[in-house]
Amino acid sequence: MVLAVLGCQPSKSPAVGGTSAYQRVIDSGVIRAAFVNYPPAGIVDPKTKAVSGIFPDSLREMAKNLKLKVEFNEEVSWASLLEGLETGRYDMIGVGVWANAARGKLATLSVPAYYSGIGIWVRPGESRIAPTNDWASLNDPDIRIAAIDGSTPMLIAQTQFPNAKIVSYPDHTSESQLFLDIVGKKADVFFAEPYQGMRFLSSNPGSVKNLAVDKPLRIFADVFIMPKNEPQFKSMIDNSLQELQYSGALDKIIKKYEGDSLLFYRVATPFASQ
Repeated sequence: MVLAVLGCQPSKSPAVGGTSAYQRVIDSGVIRAAFVNYPPAGIVDPKTKAVSGIFPDSLREMAKNLKLKVEFNEEVSWASLLEGLETGRYDMIGVGVWANAARGKLATLSVPAYYSGIGIWVRPGESRIAPTNDWASLNDPDIRIAAIDGSTPMLIAQTQFPNAKIVSYPDHTSESQLFLDIVGKKADVFFAEPYQGMRFLSSNPGSVKNLAVDKPLRIFADVFIMPKNEPQFKSMIDNSLQELQYSGALDKIIKKYEGDSLLFYRVATPFASQ
């Protein structure tokens, strides 16, 4: 899951015109949510533009419990998400993104809905990359890492493997294109969560493999994002999301899109059955 963080500056005020996003939501009774087509976290029907997926479905259930409505009012790119929050075009991001320190600095993040393990996808015959704890063999000028501009995989490549060659792709490039370029030998490595790899393999069996099945390269929390300085909004979203988790409704939504494979790590509850 990706989100541009480079070149963005922290907001000096919680919302446009001095009104918080939380207050706008309460006054209007509507949560305006931006969305990205990134299955299964968010899915946009190409014909009808209807929005579904784990996060949109969860947000609708949360809104129902809050006696609010959800309006998915703008499809955005990963690079433009923060801009729309800053200018008040929408109240939150309705499709989950990976939490990291930079995003925590620039926006308000919810508690996790689940966790994604990041795989290292290569061609089946790749033998240069050794599965060590730090994957140091990736940090080599002969290794070409494919990554989308502004994405978390790009950030990983730049900071963890600075000696590798980065094959960059513009924002809006689909993950399937990067997988295809791994197969076509235009790049050697692509960092992606298991769902994306399994989705590609369903149409291209045997074409790629994940070297990090048992121990992911990184693990990220998948969260909702709200504007900076929104503690009351965060409290509302956090408690609503945890209500779905504790009731079992969130797990049912995840399984609906995950299928029989356990592709996402669940959030452990802070209690045990007696």
